[in-house]
Amino acid sequence: MIALITLNIPTGGDAGPFNLFSNIDGYTTAFETGISAAALTAGYTSTVVPEGTTIIRVVSTGWCTNYIDVTINLIPTTTTTSSSSTTSTTTTAVPTTTTTSSSSTSTSTSTSTSTSTSTSTSTSTSTSTSTSTTSSTTTEPPLILCVTYSATLSGGTGSVGWTDCDGVTPGYYELVGFETYTFCALEGTASGSAGVAITLDSLTCEGSLEGCYTVTFNPETECPGDFGHVQVSWTDCNGTQHIGESISLSSTFTVCALVGSSVLQPSYACGTGTISFGSPCIQEGLISPNSNATDACPDAMTTPCWISGTGDLNAGDVIYLDAAMTTVFPGDGDFYHITSSLYTTSYSARVDIDGIIQLADFAICGP
Repeated sequence: MIALITLNIPTGGDAGPFNLFSNIDGYTTAFETGISAAALTAGYTSTVVPEGTTIIRVVSTGWCTNYIDVTINLIPTTTTTSSSSTTSTTTTAVPTTTTTSSSSTSTSTSTSTSTSTSTSTSTSTSTSTSTSTTSSTTTEPPLILCVTYSATLSGGTGSVGWTDCDGVTPGYYELVGFETYTFCALEGTASGSAGVAITLDSLTCEGSLEGCYTVTFNPETECPGDFGHVQVSWTDCNGTQHIGESISLSSTFTVCALVGSSVLQPSYACGTGTISFGSPCIQEGLISPNSNATDACPDAMTTPCWISGTGDLNAGDVIYLDAAMTTVFPGDGDFYHITSSLYTTSYSARVDIDGIIQLADFAICGP
């Protein structure tokens, strides 16, 4: 079988070389190996696809080890043969034979045989045979993937733009200093301003998180001028931004931070490393529906709520009315009685209009 395979691989990516597998044997044995990314981008024709194949798995074997399954619909080779025979007799001084063969097919083979016998007259016999073979293949449209990119700036200011994985929504982020920003985008749509390097990190994207999540920084390369440290940035779940905080190169650093939307994302402001996202920083609890001007400990907690953070109540935690963390509890600045399933006690604390726990007059109510 013959198949033409074309992949849309962003320039500068780390994918390839590639091996090709067939679903005929459960993708166990490659029928072609070592195909370059450039060949697949230009359109690679394989003439050894196992008969009966309906899915070709394209597997990257280099630094990036992801794969793509390509569904194909090959049309079998068609052969057309036509034959014609013409015999003519003329009386002329010089025998003349003319044979013309014409074909509009892909491959044409023409054979002409002429025999002439002459006495006082001439007899000419012409036989013409034309054989043509036409091969047709189908070409899958280029696959457009939702992939993971990193944009890195080495000093100064810059920006990166892309198209979100929905294929419609534009994305944009501004970088400052020695910063790396990781994002998901439709492949081939990421571009940066002068001084911004775009790297394809993965041919997949785990999906876009949005909300308050556990974020872990794992430093790898120190920040120039800050020996033994890197500098990281993030946004607290209450909206407070931390820009260029210095952390040790020799240990991981975990915080609860906002992910997604238009806030400052977890990133390396100076130095490099990886960033991993854990479980949501939120716990289910109860809050009194009404406030108290001085002490809310006696008030009944009857309103379900969800509270950012993973331990006991702290100033800066945010109280939400839904587990998706989309609607904050609209406090009035006075005291509310608050508890959660993870707390060792309950609290009387001030909650502002944005649902944020205030430090002033924080009090423990008891178990």
